[in-house]
Amino acid sequence: MRTVTLEILNDKAMSLLRDLEQLKLLRFRKDSQQATKQAKKKVTFDAVAIDTTGFKFD
Repeated sequence: MRTVTLEILNDKAMSLLRDLEQLKLLRFRKDSQQATKQAKKKVTFDAVAIDTTGFKFD
């Protein structure tokens, strides 16, 4: 058995790898670094934009 580290470049490659896993030609193993990256929740801030053209402010 060999271990190879891959960098997945797009969703098509990931889909192909999942198909190969279902055929039992390869096996995914969670890496400790990968698990910590996925564990962190990405925080987003949504702002409200208000059109103020035509208003005069002091």
